[in-house]
Amino acid sequence: MTRPLHISELVDSHTEFAGPRGLYTAFFVFTMNKSAYDALPDDLKKVIDDNSGLELSRKFGIVMDEGDEQGRKIAAKRGNDIVTFDPEEIGRWKAASEPVVADWVSAIDAKGIEAQAMIDDAKAMIAKYADE
Repeated sequence: MTRPLHISELVDSHTEFAGPRGLYTAFFVFTMNKSAYDALPDDLKKVIDDNSGLELSRKFGIVMDEGDEQGRKIAAKRGNDIVTFDPEEIGRWKAASEPVVADWVSAIDAKGIEAQAMIDDAKAMIAKYADE
């Protein structure tokens, strides 16, 4: 059986970002319809509760970070070109994405959901938990 190719084996150039974080932060969320959850017996709710939450999200993040590290090693070993964006360039990318974020906020707000509040909550959680 042949192993699947890693992205580092399919391309010959990569971009990474200077500093402690990448260009974005991903959240790993385990969700369930509240009424379906409420209908479960307590023992099944406990199984879900014991296998979800911040600790599970943290574990997913560790797996993603380890995968990124392995991919970078493969890319470097292959001699692939790795370009590192400095903080100034990262700032330009973030500024360029602001209209996309504003459009998303408008679209979600139009559905009666407070999009900016979600963004603000996400940023607060990133700031709080980023170094754990």
